[in-house]
Amino acid sequence: MKTRTNSQPNKSRAGTAAKATSADSKRPLKKSGIKRSGDAKMELTRTVPLLLEHFPGPEMERVSLAIFNPGAAGVFVAGSFNGWSPSATPLRLQGDGRWAVELILSRGKHEYRFIVDGQWMDDPLSPAYISNPFGGLNCVLVI
Repeated sequence: MKTRTNSQPNKSRAGTAAKATSADSKRPLKKSGIKRSGDAKMELTRTVPLLLEHFPGPEMERVSLAIFNPGAAGVFVAGSFNGWSPSATPLRLQGDGRWAVELILSRGKHEYRFIVDGQWMDDPLSPAYISNPFGGLNCVLVI
């Protein structure tokens, strides 16, 4: 009877080990990412970045902008906070004809205008206005 000695791992086992290694490298937290200090204490050795949308910094404020226009097909806001890009910040229809967006802005003075169906418009609820270089007015928001 022949017996075969095999000093190398089976090819199928080697393939499985390689797959497990590549799958492990894609996991967000591996054993090597945790440092045990004491019996039950666990401490992460790397930091996790916080999402600005959920945790604004101390110099940031959450601000809502809204405009009532039930006949509009699309509404955007452009201002000093987004480089005056007319399509960078869309508002969402709330269902009652009201369009709204929530922004996280740094403290200070921000100028803005709404773009409703391609037409630049003032915010009728803005507490202040300032003249712009195009002969119109910009809305002013002070945080």
